[in-house]
Amino acid sequence: MIVYGRDYCAPRSVAYPLALMDWFVDRYARGRYKRRNFGPPDAVRPKILFMTSGHLGDALILSYIFPVVRQRYPDAVIDVLSGDWCDPIWQSNPYIRRVLHLNHPNTNRRNWSNLKKWQSFRQTFRSAVAALKTETYDYSVDIRFANSPLHFVLPFIRVRRAIGFGARGWGGLLDDEFFLPNGEFHHFTLLDELWKPLGISASIETIQPYFETPGLTAGQIWQKLGQPQPAGPVVLLCPEAGGTEKMLPTEFWLDVARRVLPDDTATLVLSGQTNFTATIYETLRRNHAVDASRIVSAVGKLTIQEMAVLAGASQYAVTLDSLPVHLCSIFCPTVAFFYNGMGLQFFPISARPTLVLHNHTASRELTIHRPDFQSEYVTTFDATTLDRAFEWIQKLVLKQ
Repeated sequence: MIVYGRDYCAPRSVAYPLALMDWFVDRYARGRYKRRNFGPPDAVRPKILFMTSGHLGDALILSYIFPVVRQRYPDAVIDVLSGDWCDPIWQSNPYIRRVLHLNHPNTNRRNWSNLKKWQSFRQTFRSAVAALKTETYDYSVDIRFANSPLHFVLPFIRVRRAIGFGARGWGGLLDDEFFLPNGEFHHFTLLDELWKPLGISASIETIQPYFETPGLTAGQIWQKLGQPQPAGPVVLLCPEAGGTEKMLPTEFWLDVARRVLPDDTATLVLSGQTNFTATIYETLRRNHAVDASRIVSAVGKLTIQEMAVLAGASQYAVTLDSLPVHLCSIFCPTVAFFYNGMGLQFFPISARPTLVLHNHTASRELTIHRPDFQSEYVTTFDATTLDRAFEWIQKLVLKQ
C-alpha cells in the first residue's frame, strides 16, 4: 500500500502507523544521521554485514550469495546479524567470520510469553550493538522485506553504505532503499536488487545452492537412529511445515507410504519435530506390521546437518513447503507439495531433480528456470496428485 510516496508491504492498518513512524525517521535521517561520514567503501577488502530477522529458509537462501561475494571480493569479510534460531545454518558455513544475534520479538517463534520475547530482544540488541560498534562496515545488507527489518540498528553502528527494503519501515536510514515489484516474484530474484550496489549480480538460473556438513557420514546418522545402514534405497518423508495451514492430513501421508512400501528393498524414514509425524510413524507400523523393520522414525532426533547427510543418502524425498524442501533438493531428487503456500516466491533453488505441486493460483503459469526443476498447478491434493508425483518419481528417479 502506497502512503506518502512509500510502497509498504502491509495492509492499511499497518501501513499508516509505519508511515507515521517513517515521518519521524526521515527527519532524523536527513539531519544528524546523514551528516555522519565514515568515508567511501573499501573496494578491495570490504567488510559486509548481512542482516535477517527471518528463519532457517531465509538464512539458507541468503547463504547462497556468500560464494559470489568471495568471487567478486576474494578478501571480503562477511559477518551476519540474525536471530539465534538461524545458527544451524551458519555454524558450518566457511564464508562467515562471525555471527551476532538479534532476536526480533515479531519473528521469534519460540513458545514464550511476549514479555520474555521482548526481554530476549533487549538483551540481544544490547550485546549485538556493543560488538558491532567495534567495527566499521563498508556495507550492510538487510534482506528482510515482509516484516521486522533489522536496519533500525544503523544509528548505533558504523556503516558506510546501508542497503535494504523500505517496505516495512526505517527506510530513511538506508542509502539504497528498495521496494517490492508488482506481481509475483521469487525471493532470490528480489534479493538480486540488493547485490547490485556491491557490484555483484547473481541469477536464480545459475546460482549454486550448497550446505556444508563437515565430517558427517551416513553411517553416523544411522548409528544415531539406532538402525543398521540399509543396503537398499532410502526414501525420506518430511510431513511437517512451519504453519499448520500448509500441512496435509495424516491419510495423505499414509497413502504416500503405501506407494513406497511395496518395494521390499526400500527403507522409509519419517523426519519431523512434532507428534504429527510420530503419529504417522506409529500408524504405519501398525498398518504394515510385516514391513515395520523398514519404517524408521527420525522425529526429533536429527540436526539440520544430519538431515542434509540423510537426504544425500536417500533415493528421493517427499516434503512440504518448508525448510526440508530447500535442504533436500540440494542433495536428492525431491517432490514437494506446496499446499496453501506462497507459490513462486519460495520455490526451492534446487541442485537435484525437483517437482513442486502447488495450489497457488497467482503462480499458476509461473516457474523458475533451472535444470530438472518442474512446477505444476493443482486444485486438490488427493490420489490423483499423488499419481502425478509418483509418475514423476518413476520416470526421473527409479529408472535412472
